[in-house]
Amino acid sequence: MQKTISLHSSKSGQNAKVAMAAVLASESIFFITLISAYFYLRSDASSWPMSGAAFPRLILPVANTALLVFSALAFYLGERAIRRGRVGQLKTWLTFTFAAGLLFVAGQVIEFSRSGMQITDQAFGGVFFTLMGFHALHVLAGVLMLAFLLWQAAQGDFSARRNAAVQVGAWFWYFVTGVWVVLFTALYLV
Repeated sequence: MQKTISLHSSKSGQNAKVAMAAVLASESIFFITLISAYFYLRSDASSWPMSGAAFPRLILPVANTALLVFSALAFYLGERAIRRGRVGQLKTWLTFTFAAGLLFVAGQVIEFSRSGMQITDQAFGGVFFTLMGFHALHVLAGVLMLAFLLWQAAQGDFSARRNAAVQVGAWFWYFVTGVWVVLFTALYLV
């Protein structure tokens, strides 16, 4: 008999939550370090963005912000639905979150290509692409996680009592959403 890994036992679910909390703590330190580097470079520059660097337009970042915020709300609604045993609603909300995540990543690719900057363009280009690129990779990881959660939901793996994977996935998605709000504010508004 083949043994499969499951998050459905309370011990496995608790272990997954502890592991995700550790991952999110380390990722928080990672992003705090990058954002601190951005503000250090910015404070040391005589003008920002530095001369010759074009500042990106706001329309696409605002749309991406709305996508991620609404997708986090959708994930929350899916999480709430499965706690009530509503698998169909979970699938609907996860599908919306998945689609919004894909659209966000596509928006980032468009933003990168239209920015007129290179990662090697002074400090601004380097820090902009590093922050945005690493965040986009995290969103892409979240989209892959959502695809797996959707597959698990289609297999009937979740119920009101068996949903630790959904909870852990939600934590990650809320994290990437929160990081984006901070990045958007720091890079586009401040």
